[in-house]
Amino acid sequence: MKYQPVFLMLISLTSLLWGCSDSVPTDTQKEKPLREVSAIDLPEKTIESLFKVENGFTLLSLDDFNEFQGKSKKPVDGPTWTEKSDIISCTGNPRGYLYSKKIHGNFSLRLEYRFPESSEKKENPNTGILIYITGENRIWPRCLEVQGKFEEMAHIKSNSKDVTLEVTDNQAARETARRPLGEWNTIEVISKDGMLTSVLNGTKIASCKPSELTEGFFGIQSEGDAVEFRNIRVQKLTD
Repeated sequence: MKYQPVFLMLISLTSLLWGCSDSVPTDTQKEKPLREVSAIDLPEKTIESLFKVENGFTLLSLDDFNEFQGKSKKPVDGPTWTEKSDIISCTGNPRGYLYSKKIHGNFSLRLEYRFPESSEKKENPNTGILIYITGENRIWPRCLEVQGKFEEMAHIKSNSKDVTLEVTDNQAARETARRPLGEWNTIEVISKDGMLTSVLNGTKIASCKPSELTEGFFGIQSEGDAVEFRNIRVQKLTD
């Protein structure tokens, strides 16, 4: 009986050591380091939420535009323009456009747009960015246009018979810079004293010399094809 305390102590010590060994992870039990998360791992909406507006630019939503609709040749089912998850969507029907609530002269306009993937999509879907909209609203108003049509993306043209333009355009640069249907393309339009410059995905595509149009509203077109816009922002440039 006199050895009982020593025996109990040995049992307790053994149990304590056994418990400690369970708490120490083996090599296979050790936690692996966390993998860095890149943008490619994130869902599209999360990636969109990471967008930061550049200094000096104002981000625009559907509420920052007025809408003009032309007459429709086919039934119109629901609104032409809607906004969800920071994307402005257009059905393409009827033809018409959104136009800014403010007049702009010297400015930089940046936006992203895409024609959604569809089994019925056209090879050359159409939209456009209207610049210096003046006069009455109609199809199409007196203005210049930076093309959104796929094959002519970022080309500059006049939408008025009485306004002529001298345009320099680089088709080879367009074909290199342009992204496929279904993907987002980024266009920047720089307006300076009536002269326009268009930039597609960071590459200069076209420019025009000043015409008689030097300021007005700007807008985006509904021209028969479904199209989506996002991150529309504008910056006033100093005179």
